[in-house]
Amino acid sequence: MKKRLGLLLVAAGLLSSTTLYAQDKLVVGTNPAYPPFEYKGENNELLGFDIDLMNEVCNVLEKECVYSEQEFDALIPNLRLRRYDAVISGMDITEERAKQLAFSDPYYQNYSIYITTKDKADQIKDVADAKIGVLSGSTHQQYIRDTYKGANVSVYPQYPAAMSDLTIGRVDVVFGDGEVVNDYMKENDNFTMVGEKVTDPKYFGQGLGIGVGKRNTKLLDQINEALKEVKESGKYDEIYNKWFEQQ
Repeated sequence: MKKRLGLLLVAAGLLSSTTLYAQDKLVVGTNPAYPPFEYKGENNELLGFDIDLMNEVCNVLEKECVYSEQEFDALIPNLRLRRYDAVISGMDITEERAKQLAFSDPYYQNYSIYITTKDKADQIKDVADAKIGVLSGSTHQQYIRDTYKGANVSVYPQYPAAMSDLTIGRVDVVFGDGEVVNDYMKENDNFTMVGEKVTDPKYFGQGLGIGVGKRNTKLLDQINEALKEVKESGKYDEIYNKWFEQQ
């Protein structure tokens, strides 16, 4: 009896510890390969617009943000396995993704662009005929797949690999998030935009959102209220200007 009671007390202690952890911390999945949204600094610290915004959301919720780094196409599957509470990673709100998770109110209106190298810019008359690089599991991959049937597409786990192949000519263009790709153009004078901005609402027009489990309505409501407070306080504008207006 004493042994059983001891086991019950240990189990209760573990349960209490788990509950306390959930109350004090918010575990957030992210893929830090999308500057200026999320990336690793010189000291391996997480930086970016999404990180600053999520930290501010956690401040409002009086929780500590704890980040779990994942490949982009693993973020949603691992969220569904409840390996973290939320995801933020420059993720477009789409109907397809909304079948798997619940999104917060949009916190950023996104757009997408194609970039190439300057020596190829005049040669590309139609991106449908080009070798196109996109990120695995991204809305850009889905857009190209749906829009250009039979296109020659190379898929990458992260932007640096795609940009490297663009530089050496393995792909002709890279299609990606506007602000992210603009960041690469600022760092490399040999990159240039080709074609028009893409803002198709089916893929990109709903904006970026923070994702949570579909049944976690309580956390979703809390995050939406926190986002509202961050915007009303002026903190959102401060974070936005830090990462975009001054670039």
